[in-house]
Amino acid sequence: MNDHAISIAIEQNGNDILMKMKIVGKLKHSDYEMIIPLMDDAIAGVKNPQIKVLVDLIEFSGYELQALWDDFKFGVKYNKEFSKIAAVGNKRWEETGIKIANWFTHAEMKYFESPTEALEWISAH
Repeated sequence: MNDHAISIAIEQNGNDILMKMKIVGKLKHSDYEMIIPLMDDAIAGVKNPQIKVLVDLIEFSGYELQALWDDFKFGVKYNKEFSKIAAVGNKRWEETGIKIANWFTHAEMKYFESPTEALEWISAH
């Protein structure tokens, strides 16, 4: 079965922005064509946006090649605005990927197996 879905919720409180995403299946180029305008709208007119991202990777299975490049460009575009990124998953390669990505981003990144712990961590100032 080739299931694919993505859900996104963005909450804003002053300059604090929380983006919650759940990814099912492979991330696609078309997903970034949706994600980037949503993020642009969320931070438009916000002075010093502080973006926190909570991403559910439990049903994530990887990237299409173009989406991998899109993910890199997304990270570069918003690098200075990202403050925390929490990834919830259940695969060893995801944890390793988060550790490696943490070297290249301004944001503090952390991997969790518990959605509750991830939400607590990302909500803490």
